[in-house]
Amino acid sequence: MKPLKDCEYTAFISYAHADDEAWYGWVTCFRTELERGLQALLRGVRLPRLHLSAENGPVAGVLSEELQKRVAASYAMIIVVHENYAQSSWCLKELEYFKTLFGDDGFRERLYIVALSEAAMLQLSQSTAWKRLLPHDDQLWIPFYDPADKSRPLDIYMAPGLVATAFRTPFERLRGDFAARLRRAAAEVTPPPPPPRQPAGGAVPAVVDAGAVLFGFVPPAMQAAADAAVARLRGNGLNAQPLGADVVLGDFADFGAAQRLVLAFDDTPPMMSSMAVGGHLQLQRDAWLRQGKPVDRLHWLDLRPDPAAAPAAGGAAAFVASLGVGTSTLDTLAGLLRPPPPPHPLPEAVRIYIESNRNERTLWEPLGEQIRRKWDEISRHLAPDRVPPLALRPRGLPVDQIDSFPNLDDADGVVLLWGKKTSEALVAQINKVENKMAPGRDAAPGIVAYLMPPQQSTEPVPAWGWQVLRFDARDEEAIDVVDEERDDLKRFLSKVLQRRRQRDEAGSG
Repeated sequence: MKPLKDCEYTAFISYAHADDEAWYGWVTCFRTELERGLQALLRGVRLPRLHLSAENGPVAGVLSEELQKRVAASYAMIIVVHENYAQSSWCLKELEYFKTLFGDDGFRERLYIVALSEAAMLQLSQSTAWKRLLPHDDQLWIPFYDPADKSRPLDIYMAPGLVATAFRTPFERLRGDFAARLRRAAAEVTPPPPPPRQPAGGAVPAVVDAGAVLFGFVPPAMQAAADAAVARLRGNGLNAQPLGADVVLGDFADFGAAQRLVLAFDDTPPMMSSMAVGGHLQLQRDAWLRQGKPVDRLHWLDLRPDPAAAPAAGGAAAFVASLGVGTSTLDTLAGLLRPPPPPHPLPEAVRIYIESNRNERTLWEPLGEQIRRKWDEISRHLAPDRVPPLALRPRGLPVDQIDSFPNLDDADGVVLLWGKKTSEALVAQINKVENKMAPGRDAAPGIVAYLMPPQQSTEPVPAWGWQVLRFDARDEEAIDVVDEERDDLKRFLSKVLQRRRQRDEAGSG
């Protein structure tokens, strides 16, 4: 059987189009609720759409090639049985083709039967064609018909967008079993999830982002005001995501990744009052707290025209008042949840290149640490958030190989070593470096580090326009500038900082 990762459809729904029309789009609504319910339970799993068979109906006297392709491209099949299905040879052809492809294992593992009428289901299961396909008479089917009138399907909704309690019981049974099978199938190879679909109005987003501010579902009469409130919060830069009433079917799984929950109310009576005193408000509040979410991250938003007025009897505002909790107006909530201003971006690191030649190949690192300490002093003096961090080239600057290097335009400062090399060798290296740097005033500041030993001088040393600073190198692990020239080192680093800022200002202008 085809693995889930290779399927174009999570399930192929086989039904009679006349049954869907006769019962006000029951099958179409069922697909919508099943897709939402599976998405809520299987976050991060790639779930393609559920396909309705009527979208590629029969052509002439054979099962269309396109329909066969879609059955073959489906992970499972769900058949929805009412009177017209029981009398349709077309629907049984879809089931027969499914068995041809998936065999008995497919019937056991990937077939669900939704019975909208007990009489129609019994009629179908006793038919010759059915018994030929299912000779063992052990296929399970789930009743979705009204116990008081077994020829009538259960109503899916008790109000627009609000799933009926009676429908929820068999629906959750089917959804839970199907989700468990899909989860096991996805665990074999888990492909990356698809990008989330954008929610429209108060619909449930396909994926709730971590840190989102969730906006709880509201009665239809409040939807326009709730949408306007969500738009206001989003305009303030908040990741506000509205929920629909079908979040109940997902056991409020959306709450897991959310940072805050906003429950809006006015004097409209609570929905679902038969399930809880505060109806939809209490259900969402209790689900939030059950998940261990902080109570101070639950916000009650008063959308009445006059929040100071006494609550109307029987309205949601009266229920909220009975809780004794603090409430917010849209203005106060927008101010409370306003995201902090973004931090100033860290400045890009300053680059100081320190020579690493074949004679003093390792000395540049302890010398660099001494320069870094002085750089940190500058930072503390000028304020750390204004001074870029210092980056030293990982392996030093091998001047003896500089002819093969690109230019040094990205250097903010250069340090050459004067240890064992002669004066003539130093001049030659200065010339090489200057030829790689930007000309004139755009050239990076540079110094020569006069290492003692092997060099030794008690007086300042000239070096053809480059400032020479003497460093005590008796301990190679703790090279330090001599006391008389500490301020000179600081002035060099200040020039590096000034040049860097000038380059940044020129780039931003």
